[in-house]
Amino acid sequence: MDRGIQHGATGTDVADRTARHVAGGRAARPRRPLSASCAATVVAVVTVLAASPVGAAPGLAPHERATAVASRTTVYLEATYRGHLTYRQDNALRREAVVVRRRCSGIVVNPDGYVVTAADCVRPAPTDLLVDALHTLGRSLAGRNQLAAERMDDFASAVMPTAVFSGSRAGDPPSVTLHGQFGVVDPNHGSASGTPATVVSSGSPGENALALVRLQRPNLPAIELSPATPPNRGGDDLVVLSYRPRPGNAASTEYAVRAVPAAVTGRDGQDRLRLAGDLGIEDRGGAVVDAWGRLVAVLDAAPAVDGGPTASAVHAAHVAEFLASAGVTNRVSEVDLAYREALRDYFAGRFSAAWRRFDSIVRDAPSHSWARTYRDRAWERLTVDGDAVENSGTWVRYLLSAVAGVLLVALVEKVRRRRWPLRLTRLRAVTAGTTGEGPPGGGPARNGEVVPGDNRTGSTDGDPPPVVAPPASQPE
Repeated sequence: MDRGIQHGATGTDVADRTARHVAGGRAARPRRPLSASCAATVVAVVTVLAASPVGAAPGLAPHERATAVASRTTVYLEATYRGHLTYRQDNALRREAVVVRRRCSGIVVNPDGYVVTAADCVRPAPTDLLVDALHTLGRSLAGRNQLAAERMDDFASAVMPTAVFSGSRAGDPPSVTLHGQFGVVDPNHGSASGTPATVVSSGSPGENALALVRLQRPNLPAIELSPATPPNRGGDDLVVLSYRPRPGNAASTEYAVRAVPAAVTGRDGQDRLRLAGDLGIEDRGGAVVDAWGRLVAVLDAAPAVDGGPTASAVHAAHVAEFLASAGVTNRVSEVDLAYREALRDYFAGRFSAAWRRFDSIVRDAPSHSWARTYRDRAWERLTVDGDAVENSGTWVRYLLSAVAGVLLVALVEKVRRRRWPLRLTRLRAVTAGTTGEGPPGGGPARNGEVVPGDNRTGSTDGDPPPVVAPPASQPE
């Protein structure tokens, strides 16, 4: 009698147990179509790789591209007026020596030292200069305990009708000196370390409210005027660069360039842009630039408009006309052009090209501190992240390798799914033959495959039964 029957196992039981063993003792799972499963896997791999920040441009500080270009061209300007303030108070004529300082920003528009700024800064109206002189005197009197601090405005308003701010001799204008500085500035020591400057030209406040100043210093970094027409509204990528007191230390008197976002809200009757943002009187003469540091407008003034725009600015087309009327052209040096190209490589993630460009600039212009800083940053990013171009090639290779791996796994799975049903079919045929339910099987096992004639017996613990050698009469 067949040993499978002796052990109380039918051919059907053997086939069922074998099928369960083949399935790993688990219930069969519903099968997804191979093409759908493969496609879903490929899509998942591509999505993960595409989301990876391989070859991404460097993380930027707010407005970094604009400040990297235009901050170098922003200059601190200080005009110092020395004279005497004569006024009548309590039926007495008084005369006090007064020094008035007006601070603002300017923008270098030509490497030969030409700077454009707000006319109100370096050529103020006489009334504005008189108001400044009265408030300066009021602070001095309060410091000497001759005037209560809360009464300074009342004092200025009371004596203004009879006050005159003049030079050392009556009728002469007060003397004025002008100087400019770059980088971090301490106004208490500005005159000693600043560069002397003179006013070349200025427009009337009713026209374009601009002034052209020339610093006695050549080979300066210059800004590029934007050729685009500024929007009548919007422009969320605009930034105002101007000198402001440095934050964080109330005792500090230092000024530094700060970037403040701004948006255009419209235009006024003189075709000046109206801007909304955290802007004040200290920002006059500042540069309104786009994302790549090109000059869009020059900040003119900060009028007090309730609920409205906080500043007005002369846009680049009028700046170009003003420069042309003064015989000055907007020009950028070869070093500045090379620096801009290097920045474009850096912000695109092409760190090796950026490093070479910055290094060449530093060799030709050793005092170019910005190029030196970005050269070091480019080298650091290159050693850590590699180049965006190289990384993009690596990304493609990773993607192709992943897709090839998915396809290979799918192919193996396809072959496995086709062959196992065939094995089970043959096994059922063999067991059916041993119980008289079908013809007897034939040859032995080959290469581990279950072929017809490979009869197995059951076992009591659920493990697969041992292989039983075929009868000698069975054909090979």
